[in-house]
Amino acid sequence: MAAPKMHSFMLWKRGAKRGITSVLRERDWITALGALTGIFLLLQLMIFVLLGLQGVQVTLKSRTDLRLEIQEAAENQQVQTFLSEMHQLPYVEELMFVTKEQAYAQMKKQDPELIAFLEEFELENPFPETVAVTLKSLDDYNSFAAFLKQEKWHPVVDPSFLSQTTDQEEYVHELLRLTNTGRTLALFFLVLTVGILLFVTTELVRGRVLRRSEEILVEHLTGAESFAVLIPFAIEAIVLLLAAMAVSIVIMIGITALFPSIAPSLIQESPMQIVSSQIAEIMTTQLPVIILIEILSIPVIGLIGAWLGILPKIGTRSLTLHRQ
Repeated sequence: MAAPKMHSFMLWKRGAKRGITSVLRERDWITALGALTGIFLLLQLMIFVLLGLQGVQVTLKSRTDLRLEIQEAAENQQVQTFLSEMHQLPYVEELMFVTKEQAYAQMKKQDPELIAFLEEFELENPFPETVAVTLKSLDDYNSFAAFLKQEKWHPVVDPSFLSQTTDQEEYVHELLRLTNTGRTLALFFLVLTVGILLFVTTELVRGRVLRRSEEILVEHLTGAESFAVLIPFAIEAIVLLLAAMAVSIVIMIGITALFPSIAPSLIQESPMQIVSSQIAEIMTTQLPVIILIEILSIPVIGLIGAWLGILPKIGTRSLTLHRQ
């Protein structure tokens, strides 16, 4: 049992050493690194957009605040029962009852000119009693609407406002539709970019195999295993992929840091403020996880790309052609 393990270890050790020394031996390594860095930069961008849009959706869905007006003729006991049952709903996160006096005091801070007008002409308090409700998610809106439309609550609150969405709710729904579309597109381009990365890696290895076809022929004639021939090319691909990933992450961090100063007016827009805050959170919390996933994926991509690139040259037909 020890002999096969030792044999595999020696194969990996020799292959890794040859692969590392061969990376800089090729004249086109800078070009290869540049091409892979460009693809990785697109990959990082797609990942950040995908995670950013996911965060935006969570943020938008969690910001669902509704104001319910209490009917003038509602009895105090009915109001208390209504508040108690609504507070027990599993999708209601926060509930606050605002009296007419509290509404008046709040408006006095927000619009003192209006309150001064009311006081000057000795008008009665025009503000109704309201209930401020915060739902846990925008997805719970329909369930909450069904609760309010129950006949027993008609004397307490008028549910007619639910037939028309406010501008803010419509704006949130529109943003959610846009983010859903954006997530679908980002996921599509993410998969496409991974495919392009695998294709470029395969072509990169294939070019190096063609330039070293005589070396491969000699190794086969001396009885070398196909796996032993594959390892150096796989290590070369993995080293270049890791270097490209590192450079692309540095560039991505630089772009993220400089973006607010490059386009400050764009960042001030409400949707972009949400997106930028989500990207900042990704940079601080999820960046290590993203890097770890990419590091673990690179050997797989490198091995598959190297195998596809070298496969035509380690076949029987290729060796026959060389012998002729």
